[in-house]
Amino acid sequence: MVKKPKILIVGSGIVGASIALACQNLGADVVVVEQGKLGGLASSNSFGWINASFAPSQEYFELRDAAVDTFRQFSAQLDLNKSVRWQGTLWWEDHGPALKDHFSNLKARGYQAKWLKKNEIKVIEPNLKNAPEEAILTPLEGAGQADKVALAILAELTASGGRVLSGCKVTALDFSRGHVSQAQTSVGDIKCDLVVMATGAAAQHGLVGIDWVLPMQNKTGLILQTSSIPHLINHILMTDDVHFRQNVDGSLTAGEIFSGDLDPNSVPLDLASDVMARLKTKLHGLPKINLTDVKIGTRPVPLDGFPVVGNVPGHGGLFVAVMHSGVTLAPLIGQLLASEMLQMSESSLLVPFRPNRF
Repeated sequence: MVKKPKILIVGSGIVGASIALACQNLGADVVVVEQGKLGGLASSNSFGWINASFAPSQEYFELRDAAVDTFRQFSAQLDLNKSVRWQGTLWWEDHGPALKDHFSNLKARGYQAKWLKKNEIKVIEPNLKNAPEEAILTPLEGAGQADKVALAILAELTASGGRVLSGCKVTALDFSRGHVSQAQTSVGDIKCDLVVMATGAAAQHGLVGIDWVLPMQNKTGLILQTSSIPHLINHILMTDDVHFRQNVDGSLTAGEIFSGDLDPNSVPLDLASDVMARLKTKLHGLPKINLTDVKIGTRPVPLDGFPVVGNVPGHGGLFVAVMHSGVTLAPLIGQLLASEMLQMSESSLLVPFRPNRF
């Protein structure tokens, strides 16, 4: 009988969970360890937009575009309809020439996008106050409550024999003849053949036994969650001063600046009140709505802004998977990295995003 490879996944967010399930589907014996909250910190504090609208390079666009398609298939396979909606995005964060330039860029890349005028916007979002003169509709995009998605993936993993250890901190990795052999953890040593570090923003701290550290420029973001209200909006709305969407359960998720960084001098509760005030000016018929959660999260952003996926240089059997837009990318990264680790099949999509560039 062929011995199953033992794979340790460090991090239980949507990226780590996706890699774990993909490895198990290829026949590996998988253990996921998480020192904090199951479902991951970044996933718990994510806006959850699934898109390929923004990509500074063509290679990154191609990765994200493939990832959106993969996520749609993945969502259907795991029946994630309680935590993922494919409602499309209505975007007018910019206006004038900047909005037109963005639309032209999307069309040049072959991305599905439609230019809408004010009267068309009113038809598809009848409860929107002061509809913009123009906006871009990207109909194939979606959004997910990333921590719930991660937990659903972990449930699928454990139902098929995988193991998940919460409250377990990896403190060091041991290597034998240049290849990882075990992890030292707060609950004892764990023997393993392969290790994936999917630790998000914490990746910048490194580990004992590894002489490689990932340079990061992590960003802080504010995400708000509200109580459930009757169905009011049909799309993810990316306006010029607030981003928000309605979840499957009727609650709203809102954020201030999707790709920006919080002012370190800002007071979170004051900013939350300001964001909610902006949101309330956007909609007709908005009932009384309660703010149920104010989340200040750290977005894991490698130094050059691009994903870092693959084998850590000089460390056999050790892999890393850290990225912003982890929600969009997670199911695809899981499948590609699992194939690379277990089938020696390297995807051209990942070539520009290897750890050896640092």
